[in-house]
Amino acid sequence: MKIFFNLILILSLTFTFGCTRHIKTEKFDINPAEIKDFKSDTPIKVLVPENAEKEYLVEFTEPERTHANVYVDLNEMYKNAKELIQEEIVGHHVPLSLDAEKYLTFTITKVQWEIWAGGFSIGSYLEFDIETGDGYKRNYKVQDGSAMDVSRAVGGTISRAVEKIFQDEAVLSYIEQTTPKVSIK
Repeated sequence: MKIFFNLILILSLTFTFGCTRHIKTEKFDINPAEIKDFKSDTPIKVLVPENAEKEYLVEFTEPERTHANVYVDLNEMYKNAKELIQEEIVGHHVPLSLDAEKYLTFTITKVQWEIWAGGFSIGSYLEFDIETGDGYKRNYKVQDGSAMDVSRAVGGTISRAVEKIFQDEAVLSYIEQTTPKVSIK
């Protein structure tokens, strides 16, 4: 009886105060079929925020229904995004250079998660901005899911974001420009 009471007490506290989870996001492959072809001889650099939040709250899509707080290190997500973007650029024979006038800036604006299929799957949403050096800026929202874990779903959204970037005709046109048009900030 005492064990049963303790179990009920622990479950009650968990549901009352919730639980906290810090996730580590992995880098996942890009689907090559999702990437449009591009090329250029003009160097470009990829910029992401530095020293971002180390404990960013991944919002639950229905905050009134969650009992878990999920946190992610945005620096880890930015590192994965920058590496994937650079891999696509280099894979299309576009030179990278830290001194390049041309640049792409990737910024995360929101990360969310939710339960799909009655708890058998976890979904995640990533909102982000992509900006080119000539002043073009676009906000996108992508999603990914996992039957395994919220960290897998959140990590997968970075791959979906990179696929979305290289489907954007304005971004591809900017990359292919031989003379960079750079906006002054």
